[in-house]
Amino acid sequence: MNNQKPAEINKSKTKSKLSTSDLFFLSFGGQAPFISLLTFGTVMISLVGTQGAFAMLIATAVVALNGIVVNRLSSRFKRGGGYYTYAYYALTERLGTSTGWVYLAYALSYGGTLLAGGAYVLYSILRMLPFTPAMLLNQWLLALVVSGLASALVIAGVKASAKYAMVMSTAEMIALIALSVFFLRDSGWHFYNPFTVNLSPSLFEAVVFGLGIPTGYGSIAPLGYDASSKSIGKVAVAVVFYGGLLASFFFYSLGALNFTGNLVQYLLSNFGIIGAIILGFIALNDGTLGGMSYILANSRTLKAMSEDKVFPSILAKDVRGKPLFAEILIAGIFTSAVVALTNFMGLYGVFVILGGLAGIFNLFIHSSADLSLVRITVKRAKKHWWELSIGILATLVSTAVLIYSFTGFSPIMMNIFLGWIVLGFFYLEIKEMLSSSSTED
Repeated sequence: MNNQKPAEINKSKTKSKLSTSDLFFLSFGGQAPFISLLTFGTVMISLVGTQGAFAMLIATAVVALNGIVVNRLSSRFKRGGGYYTYAYYALTERLGTSTGWVYLAYALSYGGTLLAGGAYVLYSILRMLPFTPAMLLNQWLLALVVSGLASALVIAGVKASAKYAMVMSTAEMIALIALSVFFLRDSGWHFYNPFTVNLSPSLFEAVVFGLGIPTGYGSIAPLGYDASSKSIGKVAVAVVFYGGLLASFFFYSLGALNFTGNLVQYLLSNFGIIGAIILGFIALNDGTLGGMSYILANSRTLKAMSEDKVFPSILAKDVRGKPLFAEILIAGIFTSAVVALTNFMGLYGVFVILGGLAGIFNLFIHSSADLSLVRITVKRAKKHWWELSIGILATLVSTAVLIYSFTGFSPIMMNIFLGWIVLGFFYLEIKEMLSSSSTED
């Protein structure tokens, strides 16, 4: 374990800019609930039908474990950088750097998935409208629009991002609740018991898909430079339960309809052109919110790593109270990657590839966080027994999900994941050799 005391020496020099409510809406935006429900949710309903709400409740409980881990870790570390900082001080510098390296790829793949997903839903809706100009059906252009909006909001400042998240997330919450009530009304107010003894054999598989819906703390954990650790800890848990319960209500209402089809088609058939315009707006907003949250998080992780000389120190420099150079670099990488991949394989292909990679990287960084909490609390197990128990349980769950999901990852995704790990190893080794050479001279 690194013997330095992060709680004392790593305090951010920047005053907290974000309140607890700001963090909550940023984190909720990082869930991109509408896109998540259309994608992961459609699969869950097709697997377990009316047990979708029950599967979602189980998934929420599982995700909450990692949320509690982040809650406990954030209370101990006052510095920004999130998962990188946790592992750097709780485990070893090498493991911390590896975790930060993987988090950079995780945020890019997860945020890129949300950007591509938002653009894809928008594209699907525009295709159905008879008056859509041909130019707007260029998938790379839609990817550029969504990515550009997210990048512009981040560079405009964290407060501007938070205000946008507050307004748009509120509108999205209202829309999801309204849709859920609409589904129930369409079912003739058919209320049923989602808890049943006859469990579907696909229930666990549906739970695995559900794990991708109520997450959101991954986008705020690195924001220690912009918010208090206490607020980050509170929101890490609160947003999981709020997003999970909202998704459970959504699935419950779909279960009342015995719905297993295409949700977009269903909504368009009921709302027509007006519904298409509203859905298009929500998709654009959802992709922008999700991408914005992870661009912001990645820039703060990059700043923390640059402060420790992993990357050039200029990326840690604050301009007008924010790491502007890190933000511009990360925003440029996000936009370039999503647009280039879209031009090569289309929005749906980008969504599938980046979504799979996000799942692999997610398991790695959360396993690192779980082990960090175990390592910190094990020396005083009697005093911190419940935190140690949470850390061990979260580690076991993450490992179980990894083993179960491993066979589902394609060889290409596994090669990209392992290639990224190897690339990071070579980067650090070359950097260390150059540093040693300059010292000897």
